[in-house]
Parts: sequence; C-alpha cells; structure tokens
Amino acid sequence: MKHLFIINKTAGKGESFGDVLAQLDKINSEDIVIKYTERAGHATELARAFVRECGDFVRVYACGGDGTVNEAISGIYDLDNCAFAPIPTGSGNDFIRSFDCKKEDFLNVEKMMNGKEVCVDLLKCNDRISCNSVTIGFDCAVAKNVEKFKKKMLISSSFAYKLSIFYCLFNGRKHNFKIIVDGEECKNYGTYLLSLCAKGKYYGGGIKCAPRADNSDGMIDLLIIPTVGVIKFIGLLPSFTKGEHLDNPKADFITHKKCREVEYISETPVEIGVDGEILTVSEAKISVLPKTLKVILPS
Repeated sequence: MKHLFIINKTAGKGESFGDVLAQLDKINSEDIVIKYTERAGHATELARAFVRECGDFVRVYACGGDGTVNEAISGIYDLDNCAFAPIPTGSGNDFIRSFDCKKEDFLNVEKMMNGKEVCVDLLKCNDRISCNSVTIGFDCAVAKNVEKFKKKMLISSSFAYKLSIFYCLFNGRKHNFKIIVDGEECKNYGTYLLSLCAKGKYYGGGIKCAPRADNSDGMIDLLIIPTVGVIKFIGLLPSFTKGEHLDNPKADFITHKKCREVEYISETPVEIGVDGEILTVSEAKISVLPKTLKVILPS
C-alpha cells in the first residue's frame, strides 16, 4: 500500500506542515510519497494522477485546510483503489469536526497511517464535489465583499471580514432565488437570508450550522432561513454559532429538513459557496452521493 502526502505549505500561515514532515522523516518508508501543491486546484491533479497511475492501493493524505481537503477529495472520490485522510494543518479544518476524534490525533501521522476506514457521503453541486456544505445567501455575500474591501481599501483579511459582516447586515440580508426540494418548490417565503445544504455539522471555522447533519445517512441536511430584521438576525447569531438554533423557540422561522436533492434557481447570477469556495451561477443542483468516500480516522 502506498501513502501519498499532498502538502499545502501555505495553509494555516505555513506554520504546521513542518511537524508533519518531521514525523514522516522518522518513519522513513519507501511506501511514502510527498508532493507539494503549487497553485489552486493542484491537489486535485496530484491526487488523481498518482492514484490512477499507481497499481497499488493508495491512501491519500491532504495536509492543509478545508480547501486542500476538497481539492484532494475531488480528485479521487470516483476511484476505487484509494482512501482519504485529512491532516488538518489549515486554519478552519471544519471537515474533521464532524468526526468523534481529536484534532491532535488527526495530526499524528503514525495514527493516521494505521487508522481505520469509514465510508461517508459527499454532495455534488453541478459539476463540483462538496464534502462539507453548499451555501447561498448571506455567507456568500460576506465572502464576496471581503475580497472587494481588501482590494479597494488595502486592509487585512481579518479587518475586511469584520467590515464585510457589518456591511452585509444592512446590504446582504435579502436574496431572491427559488428553492426546489426533492422536486417540490418552496413557496412560503419572499426573500431569503441564507440557505445551506450540509453533510458536515460545521462551517466557517467552527460554526455549528447543521447540528443534526450525519455524514453517512444518505441525506442532505437542509436549512432555510428567510430574511429577518437586523435585531432578530443579531439575536440569532449566538445560538446559530453554538448549534442550538434548531431547538431555539425564538428561531422558529428556520426551516430544517432532510432531503435527497435541492435546486437553487435565480433569474440573475448569484454566488454559492462550495466548501467555502465562491462560485457564480444561475442554477445550482445539489444531490447526495451516498457512501462514496473512504475516510481514514486515526487509530
């Protein structure tokens, strides 16, 4: 069995991958192959090429954040001779939060190389793969404006993010699109604050957005939140962050359901977030791919 380690040296401010390399150096096995990403999308290319060309079974380790995880999974999810292992050296690392394991165990190379495999679901959004969540509405507006503020005002990412949230409180709460769930259109709302299709419980660096999501139940965890006033929205944030919103009687305007397919349709192009990457589309079709990926959990 081969062990392919794909390392994103810029993830998590480039501070964590050195420990992974030190552990690999101690193991010093001929079955270990190390490759480094050089650009966006490179992890997909590296993982797919190596697994397809290797005659042996391959364990693919993505050393980076959720972006690196998504890229590596996108390269191998439809191949049979492989399993996937996340090594969380990024800043968000939301993918691993849905598993009942400690982060330090995921960072232990020996425990990962000896770990067990479990099968989990994925989401397919148009032609893209998501291992965590697909979002539309407020979150995407915030992400889009972060980049705009950084370019126009030459400010840090952290300050741009805070500024974007404040801006979107007043300018990013109303979004027009249709939602079709398992072939039936939702007609109970005017405009939407946001909607979320999830397989993982967390997004945004630890926000427990989908507390009832199960990454192996063969279903999409769907949240629909209509546009609400600023005060009501601010009041929702603490329980939403902690994952208590679905049991909060003051948040009874939130719709939650399990389904197999969701479509978002807009008359004009809108932004959607696929595991945090923002794409512009007029229509997004999200479906579940049951038990598609073998994920390695630490021993």
